[in-house]
Amino acid sequence: MTMNMINTNTSYHHGNLRQELMALAEQHLVNDGIGELSLRALAREIGVSQTAPYRHFKDKNALLAALATEGFKRFFDYCIPSEQEARADISLLYFGLGYVKFAKAHTEMFHLMFGPVLQPRNEYPELFSAGREAIYKVRAGVERGFKTGELRELDDAASIAHTVWGAVHGVATLMLDHADTYGYHRDVDLQAEKSLRMMIAGLCTDPTEISQLPTTLTPYPPEE
Repeated sequence: MTMNMINTNTSYHHGNLRQELMALAEQHLVNDGIGELSLRALAREIGVSQTAPYRHFKDKNALLAALATEGFKRFFDYCIPSEQEARADISLLYFGLGYVKFAKAHTEMFHLMFGPVLQPRNEYPELFSAGREAIYKVRAGVERGFKTGELRELDDAASIAHTVWGAVHGVATLMLDHADTYGYHRDVDLQAEKSLRMMIAGLCTDPTEISQLPTTLTPYPPEE
């Protein structure tokens, strides 16, 4: 859910400045991009001293890292159906569908989370930890599939998890950046689902469950 900006000149004194800076920065991220974003400009817009934001963020990238970390928390809501699904193969499909749905609903945040701005990630411990949690969710699903025999052990669990991540991210990126050619002969959402189904089916010992599922699965939070 997108944070709502609270505009009050006394917010800093009530301890809300950090949240207010993040909310306003996200508005600018969505509407204008991050090129012109600065802590001093945000302070002027909120109505506090230009040095006040530095009590919470050492620089603009620290603020963006906090935003990206918040983005991962929202993304984890889209992972809930995957984690609740008993079958490992369908769980991976749900992860992929949730991933592309999140990317479509929160495009600017998605680009911030996975783009080149906040590199190297280990300079931002909370963001780095959130990213690791995301890939661990995939790896846990793969390991579960090995135990139940639903997934083929083509390689170790970590390698397969990263392969799934790469394929899913590729689908999401094509949807966002090349929708005019990706799925040009059909609805782009349907094409994304077909791509994910085929990728997951290649990992399955028996792809029947994946192929027999109804199309246009939507066990995710509604569009915001």
